[in-house]
Amino acid sequence: MRVAILDDEPAELRRVEQTLRQIPSASEQPWTLHCFERGEDLLRQLRRETFDLLVLDWQLPDLSGLAILRWTREHMEAPPPVIMLTSRDGESDIVQALNSGADDYVSKPFRPNELKARVSAVLRRHGLQKSAATEVLIFNDLTFDDAELTVTRAGSPINLTEREYRLARCLFANLARPLSREYLYERFWTHEEMVSSRPLDTHIYRLRNKLGLTPERGWQLLTIYGYGYRLESVSAATA
Repeated sequence: MRVAILDDEPAELRRVEQTLRQIPSASEQPWTLHCFERGEDLLRQLRRETFDLLVLDWQLPDLSGLAILRWTREHMEAPPPVIMLTSRDGESDIVQALNSGADDYVSKPFRPNELKARVSAVLRRHGLQKSAATEVLIFNDLTFDDAELTVTRAGSPINLTEREYRLARCLFANLARPLSREYLYERFWTHEEMVSSRPLDTHIYRLRNKLGLTPERGWQLLTIYGYGYRLESVSAATA
């Protein structure tokens, strides 16, 4: 999970960060948390990076959290869920934020357990946090089994490495959503492995071939120049 936190008060920013670090269980991959004290800095990253969740303060000296929320809804193809975390707790403020597209609204000073519960609830609604039950997901003739880390096509197994499986699973879980290279590297490669663009490109090439990600089979794995990749479902008519 890749989360951006925006707050111009360093102490509050660290408190939110420490709270969110407690959400993943010991068996889950730790979340990657990116902290910002300026709205302009976060906006710059949103133009070139992918985040699964934004936690935004409202009042900042440069660009408000509400302005960033509205920008994501107006300019992003698949905007991430947003939780407003702010001391502005008037009814009109809450209504304005929710009407602008916020998924939830938490007032400061926040209670850590409540924030964790609200974050988890928002992620579940968006299908970004798995339940305790093992998932088997079907996309056309492809079946993903999270327990076995296997993919089959019409019952026939497709030979994938664990990393190839997890990368493919991520692409299918984010259909039509642009995913930045940095987002994918942070999730599936260690820092030592991120020395060039080749590992990701090589894995994308293999997945195209192994999974048949072509319009003839109903899929299109697009390269977004200067950004990353997007997997799309295409109809037979389009193909």
